[in-house]
Amino acid sequence: MKKVARIAASSSVLSILLLAGCSILAPQPDTSQFFVLAPLPITDTPQSGSESPLLPNAILGLGPVKLPPYLDRNEIAVRVSPTQVTYSTTDRWAEPLDVNVNRVLLQNLSQLLGTDRIVIYPWSNAVQVAYQIRIELLSFEATKSGEAQLTARYGILRGIEREPLVIREANFSRPSAEGTAASVTALSATLGDLSRDIAAALRQLPPPPATPPAGKKS
Repeated sequence: MKKVARIAASSSVLSILLLAGCSILAPQPDTSQFFVLAPLPITDTPQSGSESPLLPNAILGLGPVKLPPYLDRNEIAVRVSPTQVTYSTTDRWAEPLDVNVNRVLLQNLSQLLGTDRIVIYPWSNAVQVAYQIRIELLSFEATKSGEAQLTARYGILRGIEREPLVIREANFSRPSAEGTAASVTALSATLGDLSRDIAAALRQLPPPPATPPAGKKS
């Protein structure tokens, strides 16, 4: 009887271990969430009398737009301190962040300046770009304290000769509620602030030549 009891007990233990093993090895639910930046609302249009002096057929070139390498990943970064960032294990960008930033900047500037004649770098040699806008994002993330921060340097160059007209560093921050969705909304708002700053700088420039010289690479 003792032998039978020992066998029964061993079988019970083995069954429990097998069930536990199956539970551990079973596929776990994917808790990943995916996010994208949003452009300015369509109600955010140029004020009357503040239109750009761009000629009707002038083409703007957007880019290159550079991001720091630490943001070149799918996981969303959070700034913990001036010297430390962490990455979410579940919250990710739905597409490469540089692609998303370029598209949102394009949409914002097109809306703010009232023009669809904006091309993204690299463009064809046949495109006659009147102004080129180069941007380098130095930081672009939310903080643990609940704030979205963007620091960027941008330059506006004229014509094929690439004469620098504007070189500027800009810093923007927006308060953010708790959660990644709120942080991404606040980051989108800082990108909108940068877009407004660039649009304002463009409006202050003199009109470009009616027919920019051709024949050089962009």
